[in-house]
This record gives sequence, C-alpha cells and structure tokens, in this order.
Amino acid sequence: MNESLDSRQLKAFVALAKTGSHTLSAKELCLTHSAVSHSIRNLEEQVACRLFHKLGKKVMLTEAGEALLLHAERVLSEMQMARIMLADLNQWGSRRLRLAIEAIFPPDFLTAVLLKFHREFPRSVIQVVTCIPGQTASLLENHAADIILAVKPPANESFEFLPLLSDRFHLVVNAGHPLAAKSKVARAELARQSCILLRGCGYERKALEPLLLQRDIVLNIAAEVEDLETVKSMVKHTHLMSLLPAWVIASELKNRWFVSLRFGRKPIEQSWGLVHSRARPLNHAESTLWKFCGQQVANLA
Repeated sequence: MNESLDSRQLKAFVALAKTGSHTLSAKELCLTHSAVSHSIRNLEEQVACRLFHKLGKKVMLTEAGEALLLHAERVLSEMQMARIMLADLNQWGSRRLRLAIEAIFPPDFLTAVLLKFHREFPRSVIQVVTCIPGQTASLLENHAADIILAVKPPANESFEFLPLLSDRFHLVVNAGHPLAAKSKVARAELARQSCILLRGCGYERKALEPLLLQRDIVLNIAAEVEDLETVKSMVKHTHLMSLLPAWVIASELKNRWFVSLRFGRKPIEQSWGLVHSRARPLNHAESTLWKFCGQQVANLA
C-alpha cells in the first residue's frame, strides 16, 4: 500500500462512519448515493481490508475502520487548517513575518518600529524572538527566522547584510569618577581601572578583544553581566567603567551622568543591520520593516 489516500474518499469514509447511512452521507457531502458507495469500495480496495459491516440499511465500522477513523479525522483537520492558512496568506496584507533580534537593541527602538509596521500591515502576524550572538546562521539555515536584526556577521555567501548603522563604542565612567575630568586618558591608566562588560549581546569579550588589540588597549575586566540596566547602574553608582555602544547610553551621555573617556584617535565601531538569506529576497513587508528600522535609527542619531 504505497499510494497516498484520496482525501475525497476519506471525507466519504468519515461521513459514513458518523452517520451510518449512505443516504445521509451523500446528503451531507452533496453527492449521490452511488458516489459515496463507489468511494468506500475504492478505499477498501486500496487499504486491502473491510472498513464497514452492513446491518440492514445501516453500516457500522469494523475494527480496521475504527483504527482508520482516528487518522482520517486528523488528516482532514490538518488539510482544512492548511487551506485556511493559505487562504489568509493570499489575502492582501496578510502575512507572517518571523523576526529575530539581538538583545542589545533597546525595547523602545523595537516598539516604535513595530507600531509603524502594524499600521502599515494590520493583518500581518509578526513573531519576534530574542537571539544571542552567533545564532544568525543557524536561525536562517533552519528557517527559524525570516530576518534578523544583529551585529554584522562574518562574511557568508549564503546571507546578505543590509547595514543600518555603524555604532561607536564609548569607554564610560560616571561624572564623579577620577578619570572623568581628564581630557585624555593613557592606555596604561585604563588597564588599571576595573571594567564591567555587557555579556551576550553581540560584543562580548571574544568579539571585543580584536578591536581593542588593534588599539593596544587592555581592559581589567572585573565583571560581565547580561542585563544592560544592571551594567549602567553599576557604572553610575561605582567607580567601574564600561565599554558600551553610543545608542544604549545616549540618554546618560546627554544628561552628563556618564562621561566618555578619550583614549585615542581611532574609535571602536561595529556595524548593525538586517541579515537575510540570499536564496529568498526580501518581500514587500520585510523591506518595509527595514525602512522603518532605518527611520528609527535616524531618530536615535
């Protein structure tokens, strides 16, 4: 029995199992009595067993028929759900968009983008998950995400990176820190200061070390914490310094709660953007989301 079961035959089988009558099944399916009988005979030939016992004008399931009924109902239910999903997708403006985003993106950034997107595509279903650095390739290769907002990944011919911003890192201390009043800080002096880093958000130590080594900077790392607000609070209330992207500390710099230390001419920068598979170009909804991200980046700048 290698052939796939015919959905029309399964419909006739389920209807007859429920009603016990060829006449009622034919009425329910808008078919003739003979069409229902023909479908059941063909199905029994295909599965090579009897599915019904005849009891007068009524029929009743055999043991094999009872076993098939459970699977037949599941198959027909799944097919109906597939039809509904595809019908929704074929309606203009009704789409599913799966977005993965690295945790460093501020919540208000994503909220502003999603509000614009919802107004533009009110029938779209958007699924948003937070991912960790290094997951970009696996998420796209396994079709677990359609697009990803992330730090620029290593070069890969399978993916396309659409830049949104090149963010500058700042070595920051609070306004009362002994280094805050200095116009420039020597690298040797930086090495003597305790530093707290934000962990797991696209620029943990292994990602930062090459950037720092290029500038002959060695940090005395005292702690690595996953929560951004905790890192900022520790900098604000202690003599710890931290290396953070400008857009996550824009408010603190503007209000002079944090002071950015000058330690050389060449800044430390990292590119952020949208990553997607080259095998599937961006659709209209995804391109619009990228546009809204660009507008929000301009607002942050």
